[in-house]
Amino acid sequence: MDSDQLVPYLGAVGCVLLVIVAAAPFAVIDGQSELLSSYYASGPLGLTGVIFLGVLGAVIFLSSVRGRADAALVAGIMLVVGLTTFLLTALWAVSIESTVLFSFPPEYSLLEYHPWVTLGVSGLVAAASGAYAAAVY
Repeated sequence: MDSDQLVPYLGAVGCVLLVIVAAAPFAVIDGQSELLSSYYASGPLGLTGVIFLGVLGAVIFLSSVRGRADAALVAGIMLVVGLTTFLLTALWAVSIESTVLFSFPPEYSLLEYHPWVTLGVSGLVAAASGAYAAAVY
C-alpha cells in the first residue's frame, strides 16, 4: 500500500482519536456541568470547534480514500483543517485559567493533563495532513 493510500486512513484515525480525547471529560466527569462548560469555553474560541473539525477531518480524509474527491484537493483542504485544528487546540490549551482547571474535585486530577494530551493528538492530525499533502504533491 502506497503512502498516499495509507496516510488518509491514519489521518482519519487521528481525527477520530482527537474527537474521543477532546470529548472524554464529558463522559468521565459527573455532576460538574458548570465547570465543564467553563473548561470547554476557555480561551477566545473554546474547544467545541476542535471537536467539530475532528469529525469533519475524518470525513474529508475518507472522501479521498473512497474516490469521492480528488486527492490533491483533499490534501490541500486537510492541510488547512489540520493546521487550524492544531492552532485552535494550542490556543485553547494555553488559555485555560488555572482557577477553572484546578476547580474540579480531586478524583478528576488527571484533567490537568487533558489539554496537553489533546494538543498532542491534534498535532498528530496536523502531521498526518502534512504527510498526505507531501505524498500527493
